[in-house]
Amino acid sequence: MPPVPSVALRLRGLAWLLLGLPVLAAAGVWSWAGLEQSRQALRYVEKLEPDLPHVGGVSGHISSDRCQACHPHEHASWRRTYHRTMTQVALPENVLGNFDNSTVLSDGLAYRVFKEGAEFWAEMPDPDVMMYVAQGGKKLALKDIPRTRARVVMATGSHHYQTYWVASPRYDRLLQTLPLVYLKSDRRWIPRAAAFMRPPGDADRFITQWNHHCIRCHSTAGNPGLDQKTGMLDTRVAELGIACEACHGPAEEHVRRHQNPVHRYAQHFRGGPDPSIVNPARLDHRRSSEVCGQCHGVFIFRDEFALQSASQGPLYQAGEDLHRARYYIQHPAREPSPVRAEELQKNPDFFRERWWDDGTILAGGREYTALAVSGCYKRGKISCLSCHSMHDSDPVDQLKTGMQGNAACTQCHQEPKFTRDLATHTFHAPASPGSECMNCHMPYSTYALLGGIRSHQIESPTIAGSARYGTPNACNLCHLDRTLAWTQQYLRERYQQPTQTLSEAQQTVSAAVLWLLSGHAAQRVIAAWHAGWAPAQQASGSDWLAPLQARLLEDPYGVVRYVAADALRSMPGFKDFSYDFLAAPAELKRSREQAVQQWRERPAPRHTGRAILLQDDGRLMESAVEELLRQRDNRPVIIKE
Repeated sequence: MPPVPSVALRLRGLAWLLLGLPVLAAAGVWSWAGLEQSRQALRYVEKLEPDLPHVGGVSGHISSDRCQACHPHEHASWRRTYHRTMTQVALPENVLGNFDNSTVLSDGLAYRVFKEGAEFWAEMPDPDVMMYVAQGGKKLALKDIPRTRARVVMATGSHHYQTYWVASPRYDRLLQTLPLVYLKSDRRWIPRAAAFMRPPGDADRFITQWNHHCIRCHSTAGNPGLDQKTGMLDTRVAELGIACEACHGPAEEHVRRHQNPVHRYAQHFRGGPDPSIVNPARLDHRRSSEVCGQCHGVFIFRDEFALQSASQGPLYQAGEDLHRARYYIQHPAREPSPVRAEELQKNPDFFRERWWDDGTILAGGREYTALAVSGCYKRGKISCLSCHSMHDSDPVDQLKTGMQGNAACTQCHQEPKFTRDLATHTFHAPASPGSECMNCHMPYSTYALLGGIRSHQIESPTIAGSARYGTPNACNLCHLDRTLAWTQQYLRERYQQPTQTLSEAQQTVSAAVLWLLSGHAAQRVIAAWHAGWAPAQQASGSDWLAPLQARLLEDPYGVVRYVAADALRSMPGFKDFSYDFLAAPAELKRSREQAVQQWRERPAPRHTGRAILLQDDGRLMESAVEELLRQRDNRPVIIKE
């Protein structure tokens, strides 16, 4: 195996380019100030290198910078993606967080974030001791956990928020989490636990190790690895972040072959696949989707691969059979088998943390798992690349040009009822949100990143899961003011769907209101997000939602409070509503009361009726609201996004 190059050497050219050359170019001369700035950056990189995972030296892999010369467009478009910035060295240009000497409290523990020169630091409880306690070791009172200063060496995330990793004080190249998250849009620090769906008072203090968990999906060819002689970690990655070789496989042989321009152009003239590299677009729909599924799926490693040494290479390479090394799990409600039924019985929490109870995917980041049980995939040939592209897309959602609307579906479904006669299929005006295929067949019923995201479990709307398990359905997530009985009537008349037995509440109260007030935390957060969704407000009106939405400003789950407040600000009269979702309970109560009072001072709502708990004169049916709150499903909810 080739020697492992130093991260400092790998980043040396980048540091000169980013910090030295712009200064020189701006000055038009060789600037001593610019040179000194570059020298400082290099010294900083060299300080971090001993704490970082081994970068490089993974069999057959090179790095993305070697791809740029021959593929400048692809390299440039990839650099714009959030995949590239999934994991980065904590250089000043990569860090979003404000290390301003502020102190953030998390579960009774204090974390102070600050800078020393160009370096990022945290004064915090000893991360090794925290991990020991979290894994069931000696129980310590919070005041007895020793404190330490830890250098921040890596960052994860760059789109919605960013979290950070500090070097273990004791173990070589072991990276522990700094249990804080920096919210990009809010420009504030929050406890890491407050950024995820976790039960209030959960004893798990969100201590995790990058080497064991995040490495598998937040790096290229990452392997925690074990040194077979010492039993210590031997963590290696081909590259931090999701880089070219994550999707195209090892490129060392490809680069070697094509360094000769004659050979390169000969390959162009020959056409056809290049055997020295993987092009996911040339794979069949299953293999190409598996390239994405290496991260976007629910899986565990098969025993023989779980502790594979890093020196044996990556556990999966693009183009291989993904299922060789990993056991991919599906909910038995969608792929029934005795084995899966037994798994559900033995470990129901594992499934509830990732699926709704009817087998619909709940947790974001599991798009391959969702797609794999869809008819378009099982009986058709849809793949991730049917709609998405790493290079020909907007970085926000990676949708290919032209795939933002119904064209994503009509590229396969070209019958007249899906194209020129659309209203005969949707029973909605052709230009309305109700005639957008994805709103009905890929609703925002999946949760991640403090909001709803589209389910990739492509299905027709039904209330069967809603009636029995409370799984939100597409119709009632848009028609927030309608009951399940109303939805059932239209689905039966228009699409001949079978009748479900409904409770009295399901027949008389809006489904969204039921989820919002009496549902469990996953139902509440999805309903709360849709209260701020423009198509739902267009279909249902938004003048009646505020007093019900305000109830969630006191929700026991921080993420529910955050999402509810964000949606509330989209309603009439609440654009500048001031609210801190991490405030003390008394302040949360005052905010809820203020929101209700603010709503009462507005013109009477046009929307009224029993279904949305508003009397004809516009007053709230307080007793009905309180009764639904008393019936709230308080099961503990964890979502493994």
